[in-house]
Amino acid sequence: MSSRRFVAIPESVLIEAIKVAEKLGVPYTSLIERILVEVLRVLRYRRDLLDSLAMVDAYTDIRRLGGIVLPEQVVKEILGKVDRSTFESLCSELARMGSWFGEISKAKRAVTVSEVKNSLGLWFPSSSVDVSKDANTGEVKFVVSLVNPSRELLELGRCLVEGLARGYDLEGCSVTVGSSLIVLRVGRLAEE
Repeated sequence: MSSRRFVAIPESVLIEAIKVAEKLGVPYTSLIERILVEVLRVLRYRRDLLDSLAMVDAYTDIRRLGGIVLPEQVVKEILGKVDRSTFESLCSELARMGSWFGEISKAKRAVTVSEVKNSLGLWFPSSSVDVSKDANTGEVKFVVSLVNPSRELLELGRCLVEGLARGYDLEGCSVTVGSSLIVLRVGRLAEE
């Protein structure tokens, strides 16, 4: 066994570790050591581990909402067959889910550029999400690029992004839809 050293840990972190350890039924010192060993092992090869952990938590929130992943082609076919009333109901439900997700994410992880980008990536798994920031105005632009989307899919995406923006309480935001893009513009947003 390797030698041990004392490391200063903030009391709030220690209290949280004790609570989690009690739920798991393990000594908190063993839990902390196990977490450090596993996280450091992964960080050696994957630098984006912290983003990945936040995404796992966010994905769990989506599942809790009843969100499911379906093949995109199937979704396109289904959307092409629904009547306008059903489509509007679906759009409204996605906006509500997005709003709830934004609120819970804001409370758990704070509203930052990377948080919003990661959330958009989770909700639009087959897309790419690009971010740009205007150095003069501070405006942040999130561009969700979809490959060959249907008009209905873009419309649902718009509803979802508007719901996310409401939930995150983004000030001065706007959502526009292009032929294969959904663009969210935000007046100002924290970097990290």
